[in-house]
Amino acid sequence: WAITAVNIAFNFAVIVFSIYAILLSRQRRYIRERSGIPEKSCQGCEDCCCVTWCGCCTLTQMARHTAEYETYAGQCCSETGLPVSAPQL
Repeated sequence: WAITAVNIAFNFAVIVFSIYAILLSRQRRYIRERSGIPEKSCQGCEDCCCVTWCGCCTLTQMARHTAEYETYAGQCCSETGLPVSAPQL
């Protein structure tokens, strides 16, 4: 039964990671297209590759392209991660 439990846990982890990768790839593509940033390598699948191999870097890059952190400090537990006075980009 232990092997079955490990298989179930592994399959669950694969499903969760797949959903994470798909959603984050789509969001990264949206931000990249909105900001006019072209793909430099892996034409057509750069977003998915970035999310799969360096998810933390991808999240940081997306955050830097969606807010002015040099002007407005990040704020925990807010709707946007910024102070209410910060303009929307």
